[in-house]
Amino acid sequence: MPCTSDQDSLMDEHLIATMDAERRPALDALLRPRSIALIGASTNPEALGGRPLGFLTSYGFPGRVYPVNPHHDTVQGLKSYPSIADVPETVDIAMVAVRSELVPGVLLECAAAGVGVAVVVSSGFGEGQGQGSDLLASVATELAESPMRIMGPNCEGLASLPASAPITFSPVLDIHRTGSRLTAGGIAVVSQSGGLGFAVAGWGSEVGLGFNHIITTGNEYDLDCLEIAERLAEEDDTTAIVLLVEGVSDLGRLEELGRVCRDRSTHLVVAKLGRSHAGERGALAHTAHAAGDAVLYAAALERAGAITVGDNDELIDVLQALNSSGPLAGRRAGIVTTSGGSGVWLADALSAAGFTVPVLEASTQAALAAHMPGYGSPVNPVDLTAQFLAGGSFVPPLRTLIDSGEVDLVVLTTSLSSQGRLIGDREALARLVRESSVPIAVFSYTKPAASSAAILNELGVPWYTSSARAARGLAALIRD
Repeated sequence: MPCTSDQDSLMDEHLIATMDAERRPALDALLRPRSIALIGASTNPEALGGRPLGFLTSYGFPGRVYPVNPHHDTVQGLKSYPSIADVPETVDIAMVAVRSELVPGVLLECAAAGVGVAVVVSSGFGEGQGQGSDLLASVATELAESPMRIMGPNCEGLASLPASAPITFSPVLDIHRTGSRLTAGGIAVVSQSGGLGFAVAGWGSEVGLGFNHIITTGNEYDLDCLEIAERLAEEDDTTAIVLLVEGVSDLGRLEELGRVCRDRSTHLVVAKLGRSHAGERGALAHTAHAAGDAVLYAAALERAGAITVGDNDELIDVLQALNSSGPLAGRRAGIVTTSGGSGVWLADALSAAGFTVPVLEASTQAALAAHMPGYGSPVNPVDLTAQFLAGGSFVPPLRTLIDSGEVDLVVLTTSLSSQGRLIGDREALARLVRESSVPIAVFSYTKPAASSAAILNELGVPWYTSSARAARGLAALIRD
């Protein structure tokens, strides 16, 4: 008997659910791999195909690593295997770094070997001038029948910090060059652009931000940024998801991702690239993604409840604010400054960003006056004057303003260029941050000394060196 349309629909849903269940373990393995094959591994640790092995070693990856290179018996001190079929176990991830014309055959070998996810960093699959766009067509049917997932091609790999697994050639993961490993934390980055995805982690680490996963998807033959973000949203240690996208195939899924993030109190921050005609042309050449209508994307992102950012500075500024606090109780900002001019400048910037800077009650002004010279001003901005830099502590006036209950946010505006400026206040400031009922941020109108930046990073206090960037970042905490 022929099936009804309802029966067809139920059968389709069952088939999709079955396929999803079969392919789900691969996504789990992507986030926490225990075994990795490096196909095309190079004996040169500086080559793109040689860096991942060194990174895995320096990050202390505890699992098994199998270089695959038919031309060498050993690669960087490890036994090498002629092909993925010769590797003595079924691996979670195989990174594929071979010439593009070899990739189809290598992927079939990976599928036959039971690989969970093939991460293809090779380029030449339709990006740029379009050459190679049909390279994978001849094996599409076989690959579709396999539970193996494919990330890329033309991606830059990934880094799973919970698993100590940097499977990438990005120099951001090179401890010998950067001097430190990426800070672990709750921010997940999913990027169609490989370079930008890892750059976000590099920029963020400089201001104390911590990351759990950086995943780059490239041309998205199979796995796309939305599916990976959906999986990351399920992780209890994910506090924010950053999406850097040129184009997505389904705006409805983007909106659904926003709903899931809201339900889990996970921030969704989106940088939509390719908003101009020139940018759209560049996106098509870069990853073969059609950037799409900017107006439609803006509407979908608004419905998704996403925080949208327009450039790399705004992204880091917003992440700093989100990393320090939940949504503000209101829009009232209190400013404590050692420079009248910088306080005024910040008041202008905060006002333009949607904050109010209210005049304080007489009792609060009287309490603040006790912490400043007679020629200071307790009105708001609270001007302690430059005299305060001679040795006064910021903590008492900050606590007075916080305890007043008249503001929802406090920003300290001062010069932190002196190497020891915050060292004496560190413990008192740490206690204030722990006990404060409102978020605290810092605008330093001079470049902070390394010691000051380190203390603020350690305490989780967002700091900025521009009044406009401070206001733009902190405005992300306004959630009406």
